[in-house]
Amino acid sequence: MNRPNIEGSTILIVDDTWPTLDLILTHLTHCGFKVLTAQDGMRAISQAEHAQPDLILMDVMMPGVDGFETCRNLKESELTRDIPVIFMTSLSDIEHVIMGFEVGAVDYITKPVDYREVEVRIKAHLILRQWQ
Repeated sequence: MNRPNIEGSTILIVDDTWPTLDLILTHLTHCGFKVLTAQDGMRAISQAEHAQPDLILMDVMMPGVDGFETCRNLKESELTRDIPVIFMTSLSDIEHVIMGFEVGAVDYITKPVDYREVEVRIKAHLILRQWQ
């Protein structure tokens, strides 16, 4: 079986902290991904509907609509429900991890992150999505 080609996949990063956003954007761009950004939940929903990214990497704690509610909204929309969401957050207690999966995330990474871990998890979920 041939491995799916994920090079050039589009990743939407949603985070309101510019240094985190910039570091991840730089790393993922270097890995060959097309990267889009949003700094709040409402912009994330709009970007996802318009651009149809292959995966969304999202913080939970953001001003206005938080990541959990944003994910819930994405999963309720026919346009975005099939886009995998990976949470990347400092909320590491089990209740938040469970909530992340309950609202529709496919994975949950706690900050501080190792960018190599983020990369391999993204690649794994992109491959899984293509095999579906």
